[in-house]
Amino acid sequence: MDKLITVIIPCYNIEKYIERCIESIEKQTYKNIEIIAVDDGSKDNTVSILEKLQNKYSNLKVFKNDKNKGAAYARNLAIRKAKGEFIGFIDSDDYIVEDYYEKLMQKAQEEDADLVATDIEITYEKNAHPAILSKACIGEVNKFNLVNNGLAASPCNKIFKKELLKKYPFLEGKINEDVASILPAIINAKKVAYVDGIKYFYMQRENSVQNEEVSIKRLEMFDSIATCFQRIEYDKKYIDAILYQQVLLLYLVVIPKQKNYKKRQKLLTRFMEKQKKYELYKNPYIKQFIKEQPKQERKFYKDMVSCLKRANATLANETIEYRYGMDKTKEKLKDIIRKITKRTVIRRYIEIKDLEKLAKKQAKKKEDIKVSVVIPNYNYENFMLPRIYSILAQTEKVHELIILDDCSKDNSRNLIDQIVERLSPYIKIQKVYNEENSGCAFKQWKKGFALAEGDYVWIAEADDCCDKTLLENIIRPIKQNKNIYISYADTAFINAWDKIILPTIKPEIDIRKTGHWDSDFVDNGMEEIKNYTFLNCIIANVSSCIIKKDNYDDIFEKIIEYKQAGDWLFYVSVMAKGDIAFCNKPLNYYRLHGNNVTSVTKKQKHFDEIVRIHGEIRKMFEMTEWHEEEIQKRYEFLKRVWNLGEKENEKD
Repeated sequence: MDKLITVIIPCYNIEKYIERCIESIEKQTYKNIEIIAVDDGSKDNTVSILEKLQNKYSNLKVFKNDKNKGAAYARNLAIRKAKGEFIGFIDSDDYIVEDYYEKLMQKAQEEDADLVATDIEITYEKNAHPAILSKACIGEVNKFNLVNNGLAASPCNKIFKKELLKKYPFLEGKINEDVASILPAIINAKKVAYVDGIKYFYMQRENSVQNEEVSIKRLEMFDSIATCFQRIEYDKKYIDAILYQQVLLLYLVVIPKQKNYKKRQKLLTRFMEKQKKYELYKNPYIKQFIKEQPKQERKFYKDMVSCLKRANATLANETIEYRYGMDKTKEKLKDIIRKITKRTVIRRYIEIKDLEKLAKKQAKKKEDIKVSVVIPNYNYENFMLPRIYSILAQTEKVHELIILDDCSKDNSRNLIDQIVERLSPYIKIQKVYNEENSGCAFKQWKKGFALAEGDYVWIAEADDCCDKTLLENIIRPIKQNKNIYISYADTAFINAWDKIILPTIKPEIDIRKTGHWDSDFVDNGMEEIKNYTFLNCIIANVSSCIIKKDNYDDIFEKIIEYKQAGDWLFYVSVMAKGDIAFCNKPLNYYRLHGNNVTSVTKKQKHFDEIVRIHGEIRKMFEMTEWHEEEIQKRYEFLKRVWNLGEKENEKD
């Protein structure tokens, strides 16, 4: 008697295709078939079509999930309900040739196989592209050649003994649910077989799950392979093949298809974090992959592997960005690095051991001027390591590090604990944790100045970054003039992925187009206020400057009341005490997060604070008619561009 096969069909919003799928099963020359269709909370007419077909075919059973739970849940449910000795799977928009199961079962019985695989023909909706035949096995038929194949994880081109699948249920809640089930089933099967020449027709639809825009969910593959590796006995041959087929090709082929730079950066950043433990760049199948690519493509893939070795997501993203324009050139990865350094803060994956190496080097440097580095942090765990790396990499000696955490909700404190423990043998370092969030950055500044022992204080915010020569350049004028209270450099703006989005802040601070910041200068602080700083804040970011150590408690008491423009009042008050120096190089990188959309209400409050600060500046010196005219012009400009007077809930 022919053994019973249960064919499982997960269904979700598939009204257009489900009848064709089931009809192709009913027309099989192999007749001992049970069909289980599981509707996964469809919102279209899928359920009514299934119910109609159930009335027509006695071997069709329909189960319904009360809500969408995913294909893995549907398949696991159906396996539990199945009566067949063998299990087959068909996706609800696909179909099969009439002798499909007859030939698979014939092979299973001939070879006493637990699992039999065959080929897939990829077809396209509306015949948009020619059909493509994908082979499930190349070379000798064995477990390894089935695993080391692009169709390895597909359940649809195979039949399985039910007992084999029950050992390895599909991984629920993941889009790559089949990897953790099908690959262990192949590897742990007693006997596998392959049938050449029959076809499973895999329909590619524009709105199918696999054809959706490449999203961060694709990286759930790492969860799937982790479960897969737990289910198989360790064998490097299989591990390397699985990593190549399921993860490396995702990196080399799939992720580059994401056209949006920001989304691709998120993908690559997460990918680099997850792949690190596998050392993918050492995978033995990479060379063969590159060899098989068109000649003009090989350099791109070699560069992508180099980025993988560096674990540098930004560099990989820029390499993809340059891909199409560079395919016909002779440029190498080092040329790309040189080019994109102009637009990107290049950094590799930073570990605490990298900080330790720099701290050892710092300990050997000579110290002319003591600089205390205060690092205020709130939920910037992801930026902490590269930030401290950029500080310790300074060509000028750093006297001490003071890390202030303002009750972060992420894993910052655990990371800070590790950093302090590892660096304390080589550099003076301390951590200070608030018991509750202060709600004010200026309170942290005040605490930092109180704790600092150096001649100057550098408030290096935890999410910013800088060039290694920042301190060297802004300390240089102080070595000649100890009356300098603030020395700062030009600032570039970067986004969350280290890409430079504004190469210099000079046009934004030189609003009267004076050219004052077009070269280095040292100026008397009061003169700077009278000529420039009376009108607007000329220091874009506190991380760009070092400030002479002094008692600024009275100033801090004033600025703590401000929410938007308190830093401007702080700089003006400090400048009034002595001289100020500027370096005409964008050596500081100020990070912007998100869209920075500000409501009209906040803009109004910002405007009100600007008016208050002008009142404070008037107390410092007697303003002329020209000063007042320039201030009024500034007010009119801000009211216009900030749409003040509009409804408070409007956004810019």
